[in-house]
Amino acid sequence: MLLASTAVLRLTKGKTLTKTLNRSTLYRFHNIAERPMNRIQIGPLATAVESHPETRTKLRTEPARQPREFQPSLFVPLHYEKNYAYPLIVWLHSNGDDQSQVLRIMPTLSLRNFVSVAPQASDGNNPCGFFWEQTVHGIEHAQAAVKDAINYAQIKLNIASHRIFLAGYGAGGTMAFRVGLQLSQILAGVISINGPLPNGMTPLRDWMTCRKVPVFWAHCRKSQVFNEKLLCDQLKLLHVAGFNVTLRQYPNGDELPAHSLTDLNRWVMESIETAIV
Repeated sequence: MLLASTAVLRLTKGKTLTKTLNRSTLYRFHNIAERPMNRIQIGPLATAVESHPETRTKLRTEPARQPREFQPSLFVPLHYEKNYAYPLIVWLHSNGDDQSQVLRIMPTLSLRNFVSVAPQASDGNNPCGFFWEQTVHGIEHAQAAVKDAINYAQIKLNIASHRIFLAGYGAGGTMAFRVGLQLSQILAGVISINGPLPNGMTPLRDWMTCRKVPVFWAHCRKSQVFNEKLLCDQLKLLHVAGFNVTLRQYPNGDELPAHSLTDLNRWVMESIETAIV
């Protein structure tokens, strides 16, 4: 049976970083007990799909109607309570997938804790999937799509506006970094699962402001597209800029590890509890 040993790294300003992640690292890791490694199969839709409870009073303008193909997917938590303001997770799918990926992700992340909404990348088609492009047009589309998705969720359901998290997997994680650093003033956290920081077009140009947003970063050690050297170089960059980063690593390849979603659920709930205190 394949076992996973997950490592947790919290970076705060003032600590020294090393250049490599290995057995002799100087990072202060807190090892989580070994446990079976499960992987999320990004295949057929899970049984938990979008439901349509009564919408609350609409204080916002209804967004322009989009073609059904590009409408955000909305995940409604089990036993939705309309009088409770839910945290919102905005999910950016991996390349080659679409906005319905969130309906397969959320049952593993949590059936009860969050509302989740997922926009779709504009480049691609249904047979081949859709792709996030790190171009001027692609970034502008992604930023507008995230804002529209948040507005869509707030119109449909009761959302806590100060508990909005932007998350993504793979290329969606990279785009979550890109957009999250631009929209840091409206986000409670940025989450990337095996997605490196974006390159080009100065993503950290507003680092004095965006470094205040907590970051959850999950990395797959055997990834073919995001190796440990790149991770270490980018961690050092975020550390120098003063970001608060929680890093967790998993011993698999580029498949999405199920335990990353369990850890993500715990991190978001701890962030909310800390903010309350």
